[in-house]
Amino acid sequence: MNTKENYNQGQIIRFLTASFLGFLAGHLTNYSVILYAQDVWNADALAGLGFGLCFGVPLILGWFAGAWCDSYSPQKLAQGAHVSFLVSLGLLHLSSRMEREFSVILYLIGAGFAGVGWSVLAPARMSLLGRLAGERQVKLAVVFNILVMLGFGAAPPILAFCRKINSWEMVHQTGAILFLIAMSLLIGIKTDGLGKSSSAWDRILRGVSYAKNHPLLKQTLLFSIVIYCSMGPVQVMMPRYAKGVLLLGELERGFFLGALAIALLVGGGVSLKLAKTVGYGKMILLSGFICGLGFIGIGFSTIVWVSVLFLLFSGFGAGASISLIVAILQSEVTTEYRGRLVSLYTITSQVVPAVSGLLSGLILVKIPIATAVLTAGTAITLVVVLSTIRLDILRNYER
Repeated sequence: MNTKENYNQGQIIRFLTASFLGFLAGHLTNYSVILYAQDVWNADALAGLGFGLCFGVPLILGWFAGAWCDSYSPQKLAQGAHVSFLVSLGLLHLSSRMEREFSVILYLIGAGFAGVGWSVLAPARMSLLGRLAGERQVKLAVVFNILVMLGFGAAPPILAFCRKINSWEMVHQTGAILFLIAMSLLIGIKTDGLGKSSSAWDRILRGVSYAKNHPLLKQTLLFSIVIYCSMGPVQVMMPRYAKGVLLLGELERGFFLGALAIALLVGGGVSLKLAKTVGYGKMILLSGFICGLGFIGIGFSTIVWVSVLFLLFSGFGAGASISLIVAILQSEVTTEYRGRLVSLYTITSQVVPAVSGLLSGLILVKIPIATAVLTAGTAITLVVVLSTIRLDILRNYER
């Protein structure tokens, strides 16, 4: 763990604020991609494809981003990723003003630029956090992840509010403003790269070998795949469920999805305290089980308040599990490999939701929304049960 490079409290606060604004703007971009295709074009498959591009590009670029974060300044890489998001929002804005054929092309290119932004921004921020946190890796990792989840949960109501005022133009402008503020907050927080002694590909292979030979990190990364399988259905299925089953209006739908932010925050906020009682590993697995059960409950519900209750239940589980996963990864990895290790995690957190989101969009073309949600929840719950049996080192992990 790196304790030599400690920064002042003001820089940490600036970094955390920039991270929150950036994640909020990033998820605003994601939801713009999904909801525009669903609401304007009534195309669930295209929404899934757009979401797949947002989080599918990191499947390739994310590997190199981790090696770059260990070799170059993560602050500069984060700023470059912000620029990619600004390009994405510009293209999405142009898409909303064009005729259908050319509009779809710009829409997909814009989603791709969002994918480039996510590829670099997520590992760059986590690498920068590792440099700034010093001996406070676990606590600041949980705070950081709470802000990530707050950005994820707060994006839908903000998008709905912007659309209510001035349609999609204000949505795109709001995202761009948030990114520009985040960029300004990171100015002056300088971190030097650790240098490179070999090619990026060689450094990637050494990073994978490091994770593979560290049993706790390997099992933690494997379970993160399970948890993030729920993110795609949440982002693709829940908007359609709120509209088609609960019959909510646009603003009400935004607040329904925004309720997830409360659950994620509460789950992340109490995760450390509960983990000290239950055990870190057991709490991660139990929370994953709660997440799956909540999703199953949503599939059976047709009443708004009951659906909200199950959404909160599921979000609580996801928030607690993800926060503890991030805490383990940040505290157990060495500084030399942090960028590559967190890039493996961020690839998981982006690619898995992208794949499950794409599948969710395709499933919605074939089967009713309630059946789709129930199927997704059942699958997640069963995989969590199997993981609890097999991932013994993670299950028995205690700090």
